[in-house]
Amino acid sequence: MIKFFRNIRQTMIKENRATKYALYAIGEIILVVIGILIALSINNWNENEKLKQKEINIAEEIYTELNENIAFVKNQLKLWESRDTNINKVLNLIASDTITITQREFDSIMIYVIGFNNFKLKHSKFSKIIESENFEFTRSNEIITEMLSLNADYNTLMAYYEFNETNYSGVIEPYLLKNYSFRNLANVLFGQKSIHKLDFRVLLDDLEFDNVIHTAQGNNQPFVMYINNALKKMEQFRYTLESVYPTIKKE
Repeated sequence: MIKFFRNIRQTMIKENRATKYALYAIGEIILVVIGILIALSINNWNENEKLKQKEINIAEEIYTELNENIAFVKNQLKLWESRDTNINKVLNLIASDTITITQREFDSIMIYVIGFNNFKLKHSKFSKIIESENFEFTRSNEIITEMLSLNADYNTLMAYYEFNETNYSGVIEPYLLKNYSFRNLANVLFGQKSIHKLDFRVLLDDLEFDNVIHTAQGNNQPFVMYINNALKKMEQFRYTLESVYPTIKKE
Protein backbone atom coordinates (compact mmCIF):
# COMPACT_ATOMS: atom_id res chain seq x y z
CA MET A 1 0.00 0.00 0.00
CA ILE A 2 2.85 2.39 0.89
CA LYS A 3 4.61 1.50 -2.38
CA PHE A 4 1.37 2.18 -4.26
CA PHE A 5 1.07 5.72 -2.85
CA ARG A 6 4.77 6.36 -3.51
CA ASN A 7 4.37 5.39 -7.17
CA ILE A 8 1.46 7.79 -7.57
CA ARG A 9 3.45 10.65 -6.03
CA GLN A 10 6.46 9.95 -8.27
CA THR A 11 4.25 9.88 -11.36
CA MET A 12 2.71 13.25 -10.49
CA ILE A 13 6.13 14.79 -9.90
CA LYS A 14 7.44 13.52 -13.26
CA GLU A 15 4.40 14.92 -15.06
CA ASN A 16 4.89 18.28 -13.30
CA ARG A 17 1.39 18.17 -11.84
CA ALA A 18 2.31 20.12 -8.67
CA THR A 19 -1.19 21.29 -7.78
CA LYS A 20 -2.68 17.85 -8.05
CA TYR A 21 0.29 16.45 -6.16
CA ALA A 22 -0.27 18.91 -3.31
CA LEU A 23 -3.95 18.04 -3.12
CA TYR A 24 -3.13 14.37 -3.24
CA ALA A 25 -0.53 14.75 -0.48
CA ILE A 26 -3.05 16.55 1.70
CA GLY A 27 -5.60 13.85 1.02
CA GLU A 28 -3.05 11.19 1.88
CA ILE A 29 -2.27 12.93 5.17
CA ILE A 30 -5.96 13.12 5.96
CA LEU A 31 -6.34 9.41 5.26
CA VAL A 32 -3.38 8.64 7.52
CA VAL A 33 -4.84 10.80 10.30
CA ILE A 34 -8.22 9.11 9.92
CA GLY A 35 -6.50 5.74 10.08
CA ILE A 36 -4.69 6.73 13.27
CA LEU A 37 -7.92 8.03 14.82
CA ILE A 38 -9.72 4.81 13.93
CA ALA A 39 -6.88 2.77 15.43
CA LEU A 40 -6.95 4.87 18.61
CA SER A 41 -10.72 4.57 18.79
CA ILE A 42 -10.53 0.80 18.46
CA ASN A 43 -7.78 0.67 21.08
CA ASN A 44 -9.82 2.85 23.46
CA TRP A 45 -12.86 0.67 22.89
CA ASN A 46 -10.82 -2.44 23.67
CA GLU A 47 -9.45 -0.84 26.84
CA ASN A 48 -12.95 0.21 27.92
CA GLU A 49 -14.23 -3.30 27.32
CA LYS A 50 -11.39 -4.69 29.43
CA LEU A 51 -12.25 -2.27 32.25
CA LYS A 52 -15.93 -3.19 32.01
CA GLN A 53 -15.09 -6.88 32.20
CA LYS A 54 -12.75 -6.28 35.13
CA GLU A 55 -15.56 -4.46 36.92
CA ILE A 56 -17.95 -7.35 36.28
CA ASN A 57 -15.35 -9.87 37.49
CA ILE A 58 -14.83 -7.92 40.71
CA ALA A 59 -18.59 -7.61 41.23
CA GLU A 60 -18.88 -11.37 40.73
CA GLU A 61 -16.16 -12.05 43.32
CA ILE A 62 -17.88 -9.80 45.85
CA TYR A 63 -21.22 -11.43 45.02
CA THR A 64 -19.82 -14.92 45.63
CA GLU A 65 -18.26 -13.89 48.94
CA LEU A 66 -21.49 -12.14 49.94
CA ASN A 67 -23.60 -15.23 49.24
CA GLU A 68 -21.28 -17.35 51.38
CA ASN A 69 -21.59 -14.83 54.21
CA ILE A 70 -25.38 -14.71 53.91
CA ALA A 71 -25.61 -18.50 54.21
CA PHE A 72 -23.23 -18.45 57.18
CA VAL A 73 -25.06 -15.61 58.96
CA LYS A 74 -28.46 -17.27 58.49
CA ASN A 75 -27.15 -20.41 60.14
CA GLN A 76 -25.49 -18.44 62.94
CA LEU A 77 -28.67 -16.46 63.55
CA LYS A 78 -30.56 -19.67 64.33
CA LEU A 79 -27.86 -20.75 66.80
CA TRP A 80 -27.70 -17.41 68.59
CA GLU A 81 -31.49 -17.10 68.73
CA SER A 82 -31.57 -20.58 70.25
CA ARG A 83 -28.99 -19.47 72.81
CA ASP A 84 -31.13 -16.43 73.64
CA THR A 85 -34.20 -18.64 74.07
CA ASN A 86 -32.37 -20.96 76.46
CA ILE A 87 -30.87 -18.09 78.45
CA ASN A 88 -34.42 -16.84 78.97
CA LYS A 89 -35.46 -20.33 80.09
CA VAL A 90 -32.78 -20.29 82.78
CA LEU A 91 -33.79 -16.79 83.92
CA ASN A 92 -37.42 -17.92 84.12
CA LEU A 93 -36.35 -20.89 86.24
CA ILE A 94 -34.45 -18.57 88.57
CA ALA A 95 -37.57 -16.43 88.98
CA SER A 96 -39.93 -19.40 89.37
CA ASP A 97 -41.16 -20.73 92.70
CA THR A 98 -42.05 -24.08 91.18
CA ILE A 99 -39.43 -26.19 89.40
CA THR A 100 -40.81 -29.09 87.37
CA ILE A 101 -37.90 -30.03 85.12
CA THR A 102 -35.28 -32.69 85.78
CA GLN A 103 -31.54 -32.31 86.19
CA ARG A 104 -30.98 -33.74 82.73
CA GLU A 105 -33.45 -31.31 81.18
CA PHE A 106 -31.64 -28.45 82.88
CA ASP A 107 -28.34 -29.76 81.53
CA SER A 108 -29.86 -29.78 78.04
CA ILE A 109 -30.77 -26.11 78.43
CA MET A 110 -27.32 -25.18 79.71
CA ILE A 111 -25.64 -26.77 76.69
CA TYR A 112 -27.19 -24.06 74.49
CA VAL A 113 -26.38 -21.33 77.01
CA ILE A 114 -22.66 -22.04 77.03
CA GLY A 115 -22.25 -23.39 73.50
CA PHE A 116 -21.70 -21.18 70.46
CA ASN A 117 -19.61 -21.42 67.32
CA ASN A 118 -16.84 -19.14 66.16
CA PHE A 119 -18.30 -16.18 64.27
CA LYS A 120 -16.07 -15.12 61.39
CA LEU A 121 -17.19 -13.55 58.12
CA LYS A 122 -15.30 -13.78 54.85
CA HIS A 123 -14.01 -10.32 54.14
CA SER A 124 -11.01 -10.40 51.79
CA LYS A 125 -12.72 -9.37 48.51
CA PHE A 126 -14.82 -6.79 50.32
CA SER A 127 -11.89 -5.16 52.11
CA LYS A 128 -9.72 -5.09 48.99
CA ILE A 129 -12.22 -2.89 47.14
CA ILE A 130 -12.98 -0.62 50.10
CA GLU A 131 -9.27 -0.02 50.70
CA SER A 132 -8.61 0.64 47.00
CA GLU A 133 -8.34 4.33 46.10
CA ASN A 134 -8.47 4.00 42.31
CA PHE A 135 -11.40 1.67 41.67
CA GLU A 136 -14.99 2.67 41.00
CA PHE A 137 -18.17 0.83 40.11
CA THR A 138 -19.05 2.92 37.07
CA ARG A 139 -22.56 1.54 36.71
CA SER A 140 -23.79 2.58 40.15
CA ASN A 141 -22.61 4.82 42.99
CA GLU A 142 -24.89 2.91 45.37
CA ILE A 143 -22.58 -0.10 45.42
CA ILE A 144 -19.69 1.61 47.21
CA THR A 145 -22.13 3.37 49.55
CA GLU A 146 -23.77 0.08 50.52
CA MET A 147 -20.40 -1.62 50.86
CA LEU A 148 -19.17 1.03 53.31
CA SER A 149 -22.36 0.72 55.36
CA LEU A 150 -22.14 -3.07 55.37
CA ASN A 151 -18.47 -2.95 56.31
CA ALA A 152 -19.41 -0.95 59.42
CA ASP A 153 -21.99 -3.63 60.25
CA TYR A 154 -19.38 -6.35 59.84
CA ASN A 155 -17.15 -4.57 62.35
CA THR A 156 -20.04 -4.16 64.79
CA LEU A 157 -20.89 -7.86 64.53
CA MET A 158 -17.32 -8.86 65.29
CA ALA A 159 -17.22 -6.49 68.27
CA TYR A 160 -20.39 -7.97 69.77
CA TYR A 161 -19.20 -11.50 69.10
CA GLU A 162 -16.04 -10.68 71.02
CA PHE A 163 -18.17 -9.35 73.90
CA ASN A 164 -19.92 -12.72 74.08
CA GLU A 165 -16.69 -14.66 73.75
CA THR A 166 -15.05 -12.60 76.50
CA ASN A 167 -18.11 -12.99 78.71
CA TYR A 168 -17.98 -16.75 78.28
CA SER A 169 -14.25 -17.20 78.87
CA GLY A 170 -14.03 -14.58 81.62
CA VAL A 171 -17.31 -15.07 83.51
CA ILE A 172 -19.45 -18.08 82.55
CA GLU A 173 -16.74 -20.70 82.16
CA PRO A 174 -14.84 -19.89 85.40
CA TYR A 175 -18.09 -19.97 87.38
CA LEU A 176 -19.25 -23.29 85.93
CA LEU A 177 -15.82 -24.87 86.37
CA LYS A 178 -16.20 -24.31 90.11
CA ASN A 179 -19.90 -25.04 90.45
CA TYR A 180 -20.97 -27.41 87.69
CA SER A 181 -19.93 -30.43 85.65
CA PHE A 182 -18.88 -29.98 82.02
CA ARG A 183 -18.62 -33.74 81.81
CA ASN A 184 -22.32 -34.08 82.60
CA LEU A 185 -23.11 -31.55 79.89
CA ALA A 186 -20.99 -33.47 77.38
CA ASN A 187 -22.70 -36.72 78.33
CA VAL A 188 -26.11 -35.16 77.70
CA LEU A 189 -24.89 -33.93 74.33
CA PHE A 190 -23.78 -37.45 73.33
CA GLY A 191 -26.77 -39.21 74.88
CA GLN A 192 -24.86 -40.74 77.78
CA LYS A 193 -25.67 -40.94 81.48
CA SER A 194 -24.57 -38.18 83.82
CA ILE A 195 -21.52 -39.01 85.93
CA HIS A 196 -21.83 -36.53 88.79
CA LYS A 197 -24.93 -36.18 90.91
CA LEU A 198 -25.74 -32.50 91.05
CA ASP A 199 -28.72 -30.41 92.03
CA PHE A 200 -29.23 -27.52 89.64
CA ARG A 201 -31.56 -25.90 92.19
CA VAL A 202 -28.47 -24.86 94.08
CA LEU A 203 -27.45 -22.79 91.07
CA LEU A 204 -30.87 -21.23 90.75
CA ASP A 205 -30.62 -19.95 94.33
CA ASP A 206 -27.12 -18.56 93.82
CA LEU A 207 -27.00 -14.79 93.28
CA GLU A 208 -23.72 -15.07 91.37
CA PHE A 209 -25.29 -17.53 88.91
CA ASP A 210 -28.17 -15.10 88.40
CA ASN A 211 -25.68 -12.33 87.60
CA VAL A 212 -23.72 -14.61 85.25
CA ILE A 213 -26.82 -15.50 83.22
CA HIS A 214 -28.08 -11.92 83.14
CA THR A 215 -24.70 -10.77 81.81
CA ALA A 216 -24.86 -13.45 79.13
CA GLN A 217 -28.31 -12.20 78.13
CA GLY A 218 -27.08 -8.60 78.01
CA ASN A 219 -24.37 -9.55 75.52
CA ASN A 220 -26.38 -12.07 73.50
CA GLN A 221 -29.53 -10.06 72.76
CA PRO A 222 -27.82 -7.08 71.06
CA PHE A 223 -25.75 -9.51 69.03
CA VAL A 224 -28.89 -11.25 67.75
CA MET A 225 -30.37 -7.86 66.87
CA TYR A 226 -27.26 -6.81 64.96
CA ILE A 227 -27.13 -10.14 63.12
CA ASN A 228 -30.71 -9.57 61.96
CA ASN A 229 -29.98 -6.01 60.83
CA ALA A 230 -26.79 -7.01 59.03
CA LEU A 231 -28.54 -9.89 57.28
CA LYS A 232 -31.18 -7.51 55.90
CA LYS A 233 -28.47 -5.18 54.57
CA MET A 234 -26.54 -8.09 53.08
CA GLU A 235 -29.63 -9.29 51.22
CA GLN A 236 -30.34 -5.73 50.04
CA PHE A 237 -26.75 -5.41 48.79
CA ARG A 238 -27.09 -8.72 46.97
CA TYR A 239 -30.22 -7.39 45.26
CA THR A 240 -28.33 -4.23 44.23
CA LEU A 241 -25.51 -6.27 42.69
CA GLU A 242 -27.97 -8.49 40.83
CA SER A 243 -29.83 -5.43 39.51
CA VAL A 244 -26.69 -3.64 38.29
CA TYR A 245 -24.88 -6.76 37.02
CA PRO A 246 -27.58 -9.28 35.98
CA THR A 247 -25.03 -11.72 34.54
CA ILE A 248 -23.45 -12.43 37.95
CA LYS A 249 -26.59 -14.06 39.31
CA LYS A 250 -26.24 -17.82 39.40
CA GLU A 251 -29.25 -20.08 39.55
